[in-house]
Amino acid sequence: MKKKIGTVLDMEILTKAKERAVRDGRPLSDLLQDALAAYLQGDAARGDFERACKLFCSHGSGLTLEEIDELLQEDILAL
Repeated sequence: MKKKIGTVLDMEILTKAKERAVRDGRPLSDLLQDALAAYLQGDAARGDFERACKLFCSHGSGLTLEEIDELLQEDILAL
């Protein structure tokens, strides 16, 4: 079930989103819904990442969570 909402967006972001929706040949609402779903999925993945790091670090690793995060970010940026 879908629900209509009202919100305020930066005009530049809205313009870019509309242009992208036109290029993709789909409604703006679908583009915004997919973007929000991906953003929320990232929050869940971040929680999994932090739990895995804590478990890993609990076995005597000399790396802090910040150091592990930095290493993982380097890997992501290399892609």
